[in-house]
Amino acid sequence: MKKTLWTFIFIFLASCSNFISSIDKEAAATKSATPKNLALVFSHNISGETHPCGCRNFPLGGLPQVAGLFHKLSLDSEVFYVDTGDTFFPSSVIPPTMKDSLSFAANNLALGLDQLGLKYFVPGDQDFAQGLEFLKKIANTRNFEFLLSNLADESLIKHKRFAIIERNKSKIFLVGFVAPDVFNDKTAQLFTDIPTTLPQIIEELKLSGYEANNPFHRLIVLSHAGFDPDEALAVKYPNIDWIIGAHSQSFLRFSRDVGATKIVQTLSKNHYVGNINIDTLAKKSSDTYILHEIRDELEKNLVPNPFRKFVDDHKSRIDAIQIQEQSRMSSETTANSPVKKFKTATSCIECHKAQGEFWQGTPHSIAYTTLMNVREQNDLSCIKCHSLGLNDPKGFTTAKNMVSFKNRPVIDYWNKIHEMSSGIASVRKLESKQIRAISKKWMEFDKTSAVKSNFTNVQCLNCHDQHDEHPFNSDMPQSHEQKLARIKSKCLTCHTSDQSPEWYGKDLKSVNEKLVAHKMKKLSCPLIQ
Repeated sequence: MKKTLWTFIFIFLASCSNFISSIDKEAAATKSATPKNLALVFSHNISGETHPCGCRNFPLGGLPQVAGLFHKLSLDSEVFYVDTGDTFFPSSVIPPTMKDSLSFAANNLALGLDQLGLKYFVPGDQDFAQGLEFLKKIANTRNFEFLLSNLADESLIKHKRFAIIERNKSKIFLVGFVAPDVFNDKTAQLFTDIPTTLPQIIEELKLSGYEANNPFHRLIVLSHAGFDPDEALAVKYPNIDWIIGAHSQSFLRFSRDVGATKIVQTLSKNHYVGNINIDTLAKKSSDTYILHEIRDELEKNLVPNPFRKFVDDHKSRIDAIQIQEQSRMSSETTANSPVKKFKTATSCIECHKAQGEFWQGTPHSIAYTTLMNVREQNDLSCIKCHSLGLNDPKGFTTAKNMVSFKNRPVIDYWNKIHEMSSGIASVRKLESKQIRAISKKWMEFDKTSAVKSNFTNVQCLNCHDQHDEHPFNSDMPQSHEQKLARIKSKCLTCHTSDQSPEWYGKDLKSVNEKLVAHKMKKLSCPLIQ
């Protein structure tokens, strides 16, 4: 089985096609050592991620890590995997300039989820980012099935209207709904209203043997609607046993109970995986729920772990696609833009030496090396928080023009920069003097390499506002409180709950004001005398 899986992945990644016509069914099967236990595991809001980005203090998520979890669970349970959408793309609208890379990532993620053993999938609004035709190809080329109970036109896409899992004494009835109002366009017309459609589905389930009062029958709704609509549905239809939700990204560490109905959602990007434990020989009142945190060490549960090579190959392939995309962008932009560019840290340090010395000892000063060391140096979605001025007329548009030269570019520039930071497992774990040494060495190399502007790393103007003619014109009146509020807003743009969960409360939505104030103070430059 392991050999078959490795062979399949190799064939896929060697192909130039985004889609394949067949897949090894044995590789997607999960065997159970103890059939009486069923682990109904679920994910949603993965947003196109196959692996942790490398920015977090404690990385979470990733296909190798989820594979390790599933292997561990399969030792005493049958693993049955479902997903409730917003899975393939990071948003419902994707930039045309990133269409190729994001489409490849989406399709490759679909392949990875298939190999993990995904059984049923309910699409969300983000999954329609490339239109219905893209999803039709997914439905036609993957083993997992679309579970759609409220399609207005049943012939629209290959799918199941409902599904039944029969194990020992238990019957588990699964239905899948997509709320029309999660869409802001005509896609909403593809789906009927959930509360008015459910009674018809229940009648169909009854014809297939569903008995609402049978303690061994479970009605489970896979819903892409959001927490509030799910709660309203539970109130209206109390016979629903579980609602596995999505869309609103409501991080529920425990089920939210509405009468006898339990509503569950988990965190985005596979940082957590939900698990409804079902003893198929026991009544449904014995069902339990647990949330699994997807830590790095889970990957080691499966040795060898085929998803490690999968992710490595994914990175190589998408990096090549991103370079191609950005080369087209470069040719479409004006090289000699009349807009005056941002002043970089090199310029600021000329006058603010004490502040520059402090900054060079912080992780911000070599933040871009994090991307280089995890092979994400051409991913614009990552670069935006590890640089200054992405997509700003005063900044840059592609990884290639992030650094510009006065004369001909230095051919081995990036090789030299990579040498300076190679072997660094985590920038955060370095001492200030180590960071400062790398930062100064980089800045010296820029001087000898005739660098005109270098927008890499988190620099002075990532935090501070300055007039274009500073220091000759500093007419930007702001009170001290306004400056702090402005800086805090910039911090939180990148330090989101996904990347910096420790900055937030347990719900991962409200900001931990005390901790953020501490972080800002810790990274504040010395006052200008």
